[in-house]
Amino acid sequence: MIQATTESTFRVYISTEDNRINTSVASSQIRHLFKFINDMDGSVQYAYGVEEDIYNRYTGLTFDYNADPVVYSGTTKLIPAGYWKYEVYEVSWAGTVNVAAGTAPATELDVLTPVGVLKGVVQGLVTKGILNVTEKAGDEQVQYIQNAKSVQTLTIAYAGEGYSTAPTITITGDCITQATATCTVSGGEVNTVTITDAGSGYTTNPTVTVTGGGADTDANITADIEQTNYIYYGQ
Repeated sequence: MIQATTESTFRVYISTEDNRINTSVASSQIRHLFKFINDMDGSVQYAYGVEEDIYNRYTGLTFDYNADPVVYSGTTKLIPAGYWKYEVYEVSWAGTVNVAAGTAPATELDVLTPVGVLKGVVQGLVTKGILNVTEKAGDEQVQYIQNAKSVQTLTIAYAGEGYSTAPTITITGDCITQATATCTVSGGEVNTVTITDAGSGYTTNPTVTVTGGGADTDANITADIEQTNYIYYGQ
């Protein structure tokens, strides 16, 4: 796992020599293209790490933060904090190495034409893993649970048996406006439940009662008024 901090320089060491694909050129003719994938929203960033050292089997690379990152300069903008996945692709040159637009592939699928010794070629995936990005001091993201005072979710804890028609859903509890919901049945069981009015003024989770529908055994549905929120500190 790689550790990094938002808006900060970070350094990584990856096993490259053991995983070399193109062994017909010297190590100095190889560069590594990183693909960073945010685990939450699936967004993707590419960057060539600035390669400074090769330690027998490992290569040390440095990435800098930039609000407008450039693939070729080793700059990234890994925001928000959290888990990112990374993939590392080997790129080789037959001639002079030049990590720049037009001479270095921008993605693992980029094929530069016309082919020439001054243009890098993606050889393939050499390693992958997880990147854990933490918040810079002052920019912490805090998660907290808040009672929304309205019904946020209805969960089918038990679907019941023998329903011939959709039963009636009644939501009761200490509130200002009572929540309402409907459901559907399939194969004699409650298979979906839909909030039609979330209600207001709830201080605790209300009780859900299921009646009618000709069931042999009534379904059990629970209600939840909690919602997850985030507070952002810093800029």
